[in-house]
Amino acid sequence: MKTTEQAAARTGDASDDPVLAVRFAVPGPPRLYVERPRLIKRLDEGAELPLTLVSAPAGSGKTALVAAWAAQREAAGYSTAWITFEERDVPASVFWPHVLETLRRQGLVLPAMRSDTAGARSRMLTRLATALSRRSDPMTLVLDGYEIATAEQSSDIDFLLRHSDQRLHVVILTRVDPVLPLHRYRLAEMVAEVRMADLAFTEDETSQLVRLSGISMSSDSIGALTRRTRGWAVGLRFAGMCLERSDNPDEAVAQLAGDSGNIAEYLMAEVLQTQSAAVRSLLLRTSVVDVLQPGLIEELGGRSAGRTLASLAGGNVLVEPLPDHPGWYRYHPFLRDLLRAELAHESPTRRRRLHKKAADWFARKGFLGSAVGLATAVGAWTDASAYVVDGLAIGQVLLSSDTSGLDDDLRKMPPGIGDPAAGVVRAALALADRDTDRCADELKRAGESMITESAHDQAVQLAADIVQTVRSGLLDDPQTVMLADLAQQELTTQEREKIRAHPELTALIQAIKGIALLHNGELLQARAPLMAAVRAEAPGCEALTVACLGYLAVIDSYQGELRCADEWAAQSVALAERSGLLSDGRPRAAEIALARVSIDRHDLRAGREHVRAAMRSDDICDDPVLRALSAVVQARLLRAGGEVDEAIALLQRVAAHSVVTAGWLVEPLQIEAATLMVVQGEPDVATRMIKQLGKPDDALGSLVLGHADLRRQDWGGVEKSVSAILAQGNGVQLPTTVGARLLEVACELHGGQPGRARIALDHALRLAEPEGLRRPFLEAPTAVRRLLEADTALIDRNGWLGSVVGSRRQILASTSSPAAGGTDVPPFATYIEPLTAKETEVLGHLSELLSTEEIAAEMFVSVNTVRTHIRNILRKLAVSRRNEAVRRARALSLIPA
Repeated sequence: MKTTEQAAARTGDASDDPVLAVRFAVPGPPRLYVERPRLIKRLDEGAELPLTLVSAPAGSGKTALVAAWAAQREAAGYSTAWITFEERDVPASVFWPHVLETLRRQGLVLPAMRSDTAGARSRMLTRLATALSRRSDPMTLVLDGYEIATAEQSSDIDFLLRHSDQRLHVVILTRVDPVLPLHRYRLAEMVAEVRMADLAFTEDETSQLVRLSGISMSSDSIGALTRRTRGWAVGLRFAGMCLERSDNPDEAVAQLAGDSGNIAEYLMAEVLQTQSAAVRSLLLRTSVVDVLQPGLIEELGGRSAGRTLASLAGGNVLVEPLPDHPGWYRYHPFLRDLLRAELAHESPTRRRRLHKKAADWFARKGFLGSAVGLATAVGAWTDASAYVVDGLAIGQVLLSSDTSGLDDDLRKMPPGIGDPAAGVVRAALALADRDTDRCADELKRAGESMITESAHDQAVQLAADIVQTVRSGLLDDPQTVMLADLAQQELTTQEREKIRAHPELTALIQAIKGIALLHNGELLQARAPLMAAVRAEAPGCEALTVACLGYLAVIDSYQGELRCADEWAAQSVALAERSGLLSDGRPRAAEIALARVSIDRHDLRAGREHVRAAMRSDDICDDPVLRALSAVVQARLLRAGGEVDEAIALLQRVAAHSVVTAGWLVEPLQIEAATLMVVQGEPDVATRMIKQLGKPDDALGSLVLGHADLRRQDWGGVEKSVSAILAQGNGVQLPTTVGARLLEVACELHGGQPGRARIALDHALRLAEPEGLRRPFLEAPTAVRRLLEADTALIDRNGWLGSVVGSRRQILASTSSPAAGGTDVPPFATYIEPLTAKETEVLGHLSELLSTEEIAAEMFVSVNTVRTHIRNILRKLAVSRRNEAVRRARALSLIPA
């Protein structure tokens, strides 16, 4: 703390010098000063150590910060001596007299001492250290702008720090790190450091500065301003001056640059003009890229460029080393703006040549986005297009998967560039926008000038063929599979390393092929290419992989391989979640597959949820396969709810559309509709529908014919259908095989062979159990269900059937008790098939003697729907009249008596 004696000792002749008074005074705050408590705290903590180093470029706010801190220290009673050095090179003959004078002004009692010779300076330092060590309280000495550049100066300061008994705290404000043993100080915990990264304004501090300037800006613009200036204090101040004159500061932030106005003048005076001609030339040559890295630095700046940049970074010339990347650098955005403007002004030809050199380097290293960006910046469209096709990056353009701005750069290409590679790139961009006509035009023009003599020409041809393959797939062209095979064959002729570097090409070609086969109705053949696309694990192909996984789930669910379908669908959904692809709804193919799996497992609630999730996708109608298969699962849900007429109408509508889009889809739709016709009691109609398909050996069709013959009690026809299905072996879908086995059970029961029927039923159960396939048992012939539910041992061995037989067993148990006469009533005599919720509701209305029209009005459904429910009720209760149905239902306690 200051004492009266110390204050009195400040007087002397030098005190009357007004120039020295200014030099020794703590500077006042700037007009717009933002308090920065985080840095004040940092300086307070550093005051406990011998040295604080504040090292940062010009205009970083070093002086304003330390002056504010010193003022607070003065107010608290601490001694702070300040010297402002306006010249960079200060000889010892001037430096030490100034130091002694400012210390005297802070109350340190010192005799007159010389420092003009080595011996005199040594004696002076000893006396000074002794005087400091005798003080009862420490003293702070701030050296603002002094560059310790020689070993002699370093030795002097080091001596003073080590021999003052911790009574002297030195604060050095400098643009260049002093020649002091900083590594030793750090190890001994003698130094606190504040650098450019610490001095950089945060967004909150920038916001305060903007408010002090009277500027109104959004928080987003504040963030953009902070990032643009990198928190550089003088950059923010000059930016504020520009924004004050703007009518729309939010828009003006994006226009801030360092190549004009006050910012450019400041950088020229304080940065560029202080460097040698060789350094200025290096800065200009290396300014064409945003980030400098080893190899590229030497490519642009020469063999010694790396050492020079390291020196500039240490010298705080707005050259920033990148954290965690030794040897990497970047320029402050404003300095980079100025350097690029200077380069373009001095030599446009040199600028173009440097862009070409840097772009070639990036292309060789595989950094395509950077290569294209540099080429397009100087209008080198032919070079940019060559980088894309030679680097096998056409897939990234088609998928719009490059995050480096590749598409944005290429889309600036003028239409008149006649180079074939440029034409193919424009075609790919058109296809990425789903403009197949413009794509075809670009490919045609490129093909007219294309030759295949060099490796580059072959790469252009390959890129064109890949684009054509994708276009063909989007149009559902019959040539797609052939084009995909040709493109894949061409791809294999390229260098293996290039192919490995671009797995998206394999993924794209195989996905297009697999989807084309699926659309052609070749489901089993589509599996291999779809799996190849998934195995490629190509970055940027997440959306494509999600779709392929979904299609694999669809194929397996169609084949009855429910576990595999479930796994594929789960992978599709999980990848979509990880990749952030759920904004437009869950993966439609996966959801349709999951709906089919749920229905086949008799989980109708889950089936409805998955159908709803699939239908939320706006583009589900774009894919005829998914639209048709979605109709099938919806029809099965409608059937389960007793709305058979609505199910048939839906299938017929979609089938009429599918005749045009994908004719093979008519078959599964027609088969499903024919199945419902059998349920409706129209076996003859169902038979005609199947025969119209013209596929007498088709297993699915044979199953429907078998059920139609069963309805007509044509047991010879049933046996014929069963034989036709089972003769096809493992090539038949699992639900169809299980369904055929259940028809076989019905035949054996009709033939009086219950033992053989049980064997066939057990066979069907064993086939269905691994997949949890319950639906065929739910829809099995009545006699088969009776057999299943009467065989307690069989049911107990197949607990996986769950509710499919559970509710019926309860009914069976309640209605098979001994009759009054003491004779057991055969269980089959009282069997009924459970009614759906809607059928039970209709039955309740029938008991109230409502007419069909009144029931329809009461339930808000059509009259035809009510009639369908009534037919189902009569069939399930084995009666022919409505009043008989009501009496039977009351006897079975299905409705109140």
